[in-house]
Amino acid sequence: MADGRIFTRDFVLDTVITFCCSLNYFALLINITGFSALEFGADPAAGGTAAGIYVIGGLLSRILIGKYVELIGRKKVLIAGLTLALVMSAAYFFVHSMVALCAVRFVHGMAYGLSSTCTSDIAAKLVPPGRRGEGLGYFFLSITFGCAIGPLLGMTLGASQDYDLLFAVGMAMYAVALLLALVLRVPEETLTEEQAAEARSFRLSNLFQRSAMPLALTVMVFYFAYSGVLSFISDYAEEIDMVEAATYFYLAVAAGTLVSRICAGRLYDARGPNTVMIPAYLCFMVGMAVFATTSSTALFLGSGFIIGISVSIVFSICQSIVVAKSPPRRYGVTTSTFSAFNDLGSGLGPSILGVLITMVGYRDMYLTCVFIAFVSLLMYWFIHGWRHGNRPGREIQQESD
Repeated sequence: MADGRIFTRDFVLDTVITFCCSLNYFALLINITGFSALEFGADPAAGGTAAGIYVIGGLLSRILIGKYVELIGRKKVLIAGLTLALVMSAAYFFVHSMVALCAVRFVHGMAYGLSSTCTSDIAAKLVPPGRRGEGLGYFFLSITFGCAIGPLLGMTLGASQDYDLLFAVGMAMYAVALLLALVLRVPEETLTEEQAAEARSFRLSNLFQRSAMPLALTVMVFYFAYSGVLSFISDYAEEIDMVEAATYFYLAVAAGTLVSRICAGRLYDARGPNTVMIPAYLCFMVGMAVFATTSSTALFLGSGFIIGISVSIVFSICQSIVVAKSPPRRYGVTTSTFSAFNDLGSGLGPSILGVLITMVGYRDMYLTCVFIAFVSLLMYWFIHGWRHGNRPGREIQQESD
């Protein structure tokens, strides 16, 4: 980190670990409802519960355990999370009821939340502070590629309803991640006795990083809107006769993300977040409007490309800002706070938007998401953009504890 390099050995290892975890998450996500229906005759509501309870488990682990990351040690917590995730991946083979499936999904979600909090925290420590926007942008490509390749892998494996093969691939992903974590060199914090005692205590201020919450809420609203794409694209594609195109939608999202990563982080570091955040929000609203109204395959996939550009920027730039404002010993709490609110938006979105679908249909629901994204843009503007948005990202300073 001293020479300003981003792609060090440990940064690459940390990124690959995150990719393996994300690939498992998204490949399983799109198959759990089908597995529930095939094995247990579950209706869509029960299957949706089994899929969504994973997010609840992740949310709780981020909130309750995130504050211990610096106290126990980043590497130890990461290895514990990946080990638990590997055990839960094997547990799918022995599930014989919906209750057991929900229990496995809940604990698996806790393990994923714990692991992903650690890898994000480690990445924030590994990248040079002056290139944090660029470095975290590259790091979050691992999640984006997992989001793109995971559903494609899941649809391919799930098409034959050979779910044992799907679970075996998930185990392999976590086995690779655990092996890489064992050789990962992780920078750790040395806490004073006073700081350690504070970390052990159960006060609200120790569970959440206060400076991170305003932008975390902003991203929560944004991902609430984006969750409509993640959760209902299969049914929506069937309704508008775009099933084949939907198979490649997330590849288009990944392509858009890749393009944005080339320049967004550098622009943030050099010229400030407004340079990339405002165009990103506008891209998302245009992309969602096209997604909601088009009957063209080219425009359908093009909307995915535009949405991919925006989603990657909003998440990574906001996280770069909240990390820059946080003291290093609070990076674990900061990333867990930020990710927990993101999870909350992603978890609440499908339930509430699903009710909206029954009232107005898919297209109007997605147009409503354009307005929700506009609300998130206003939140960003008044929280950070108005006064500080033109300040170079490398100059954003830590706020007081």
